[in-house]
Amino acid sequence: MASSSSSSSNDSMRVLEQCRVSPSPATVTPQPASLPLTFFDITWVYTSPVERLFLYPFPHSTVVFTESYLPNLKSSLSLALHHFYPLAGKLRRSPDSADQYELHYEEGDSVSLTVAETDLDFLDLVGYHARDSNKLSSLVPRLPKLDDDNRPLLAIQVTLFPDHGIGIGFTVHHVACDGFNLTHFYKSWASSCKSRGHDSLVQPAPSFDRSVIVDPCDLYSEFLGDMNRFTADNNPVLVPAAVESAPSNLVHATFTLAPDRIEGLKTLVRSKAKSFNCSTFVVSCAYLWTCIIKTRGYKSAMKAHFTFVVDWRKRLQPPTPDAYFGNCLGCCFAEAKVCDLVRENGVIAAAEAIGRAIEGLKGRVSNDFAGDLSKYLAQLVAECPPLTVAGSPKFKVYDVDFGWGRPLKVEVPSIKEGGAMSLSDSRDVEGGLEIGIVLPEHEMEALVTQFVGGFELF
Repeated sequence: MASSSSSSSNDSMRVLEQCRVSPSPATVTPQPASLPLTFFDITWVYTSPVERLFLYPFPHSTVVFTESYLPNLKSSLSLALHHFYPLAGKLRRSPDSADQYELHYEEGDSVSLTVAETDLDFLDLVGYHARDSNKLSSLVPRLPKLDDDNRPLLAIQVTLFPDHGIGIGFTVHHVACDGFNLTHFYKSWASSCKSRGHDSLVQPAPSFDRSVIVDPCDLYSEFLGDMNRFTADNNPVLVPAAVESAPSNLVHATFTLAPDRIEGLKTLVRSKAKSFNCSTFVVSCAYLWTCIIKTRGYKSAMKAHFTFVVDWRKRLQPPTPDAYFGNCLGCCFAEAKVCDLVRENGVIAAAEAIGRAIEGLKGRVSNDFAGDLSKYLAQLVAECPPLTVAGSPKFKVYDVDFGWGRPLKVEVPSIKEGGAMSLSDSRDVEGGLEIGIVLPEHEMEALVTQFVGGFELF
């Protein structure tokens, strides 16, 4: 159910409608009004939102879109929000508590939906070459600003490229849930939209039982204390400046690794290292890590860091349900000397560092999480800050079909904020990968040279 306001315009982007969409009440079922944050969630309270952008072919005019397609987009969004209702709520401090937070939803809460049109070059934006990152960022919304104790969790922007394409951009506060839940939401909305208004939740239904996350060591308090101390120093790393103030020369490029390249990397690494699972994730991340370290020219005596998150749903004892709604991610840290990464076969050292970090996870909350956040926060302000990863090929983002076919391109514009690379499945090649990177233009040119030149090794 939506409510609308007037239109506005600026430069290449013209806002046609600004409205709010509430969860459908048609089949209301009792749900908890508030979900307490767990220690998995609390680490994301101060971080910047995550952005995801889907770009589809759409050879229709603005009039056809607004009259024939937009009503269905709104009604199907309302149906999807019924199942993922916390996304329509807010992050707030729990009543009568100074250090407890919760996701709170009450009847009438809604999600901001912006409808716009643009004259940006659609074919340019769906390419793999270096593109102006600010143009991609203009296709995702800003989260509405309320106050520190009532923060919205989700905003959506639908942007029409008349007669060419359509973009659907999401901005989500990571404290609400992780990428597994968000992809579940995207696919459920798309499924309902494709079925023209039928409630088509992608099963299984999300589970909101927070009691499955046990915290025997009070990691919640430890992590909250770490975050409060870090932000008390007025450190800007966790909450970067607004997108509008980002450097104007940043470009966003997509690198691809085909299955044969990935197998070549595995063969190379296995020839020298056999003590860990040499997975697609390990060798692909190792290769990009070494390319970026070489591009940036860090001093050889420095230590380089690669930080990524691991899904803990199956690692916890007992395991949590696959459809558990909330964050269930733990950090994993890889470290190597720069001098080892920039050698001819530096990808082997990188893969060993990443692979052994994964092998070192013990499956016990106390052993695997205590001290992790303080370690990561220290790395953020190090001379050689960590490369991090957003997304996963397991999400299968190219399966999100609103009825217009598979996306032509899926991007994570928010990687420009935190020095991350995005990782997803390939649109066109089964078993391939797409890797998004944002860098200043001159560094991107150097990275392309490193990336392509490295193929000679495998």
